[in-house]
Amino acid sequence: MAQRRESPLRARMRVWDPEPVRSRGPAPAYSRDQIADAGIDIADEQGIDAVSMRKVAARLGTGAMSLYRYVDSKEGLVELMADRMLGRANWPELSGDWREDLRTIIRGHRVAVLAHPWLSTVWAGRPAFGPNMLRGFERAMSIMDGLGLSIDEMFETIGMVNTWVDGFVRNELAVCEYFGSVDEAEVQRSMGPYVESVIRSGDYPYFSRVVIEAKTPHVDPDIRFERSLDRVIAGIEATLPQPPHPA
Repeated sequence: MAQRRESPLRARMRVWDPEPVRSRGPAPAYSRDQIADAGIDIADEQGIDAVSMRKVAARLGTGAMSLYRYVDSKEGLVELMADRMLGRANWPELSGDWREDLRTIIRGHRVAVLAHPWLSTVWAGRPAFGPNMLRGFERAMSIMDGLGLSIDEMFETIGMVNTWVDGFVRNELAVCEYFGSVDEAEVQRSMGPYVESVIRSGDYPYFSRVVIEAKTPHVDPDIRFERSLDRVIAGIEATLPQPPHPA
């Protein structure tokens, strides 16, 4: 009787199975963190698509087949890398002010993705299953606890915040990629004539106002991020349950 084929999801999740306890034989030559670090170095240098079991094994000075003792697919390797990146963060102790603690998490997320752009595709929408991601999830949920929210509302709020920061940073990276190292003067020379023709047409009044009047496109990205973050925090605060009025 043919064996049932293992699902891709189970194959990916197997990386988090407890490592077997060895009563005999040599100790494992590599830890999960060492394997993940090698993959992260390659992704930083060449991009996430360049990461492979063979390259990671070469970086560790071993053969690809020996690496399969620890992780048996690229998908599992990426799971390790995604979790390891969160574990590298040196999070401060919670202050007890949910607004500032939430800001700290969001800022840390942005800093990590800007430093490692491949994380924008690896972290976005990924469920928390690895130990570091689970600890990060617990930390984020604990910040929202005690504000009168149900467990569903806490979960949805953290999900909304993650979706927002993922989108904000991916947009930052896309803009950087689009313009590259081109300076402001070259942007004006290259795009100015077309933009001026759009304004003269009169067909796009809001776009024209942004070009002529708006200061935001020229503001430092860190300032724009903080302004948007303030609105996100204010939006959350505005929807929190109000404490009952004293009799």
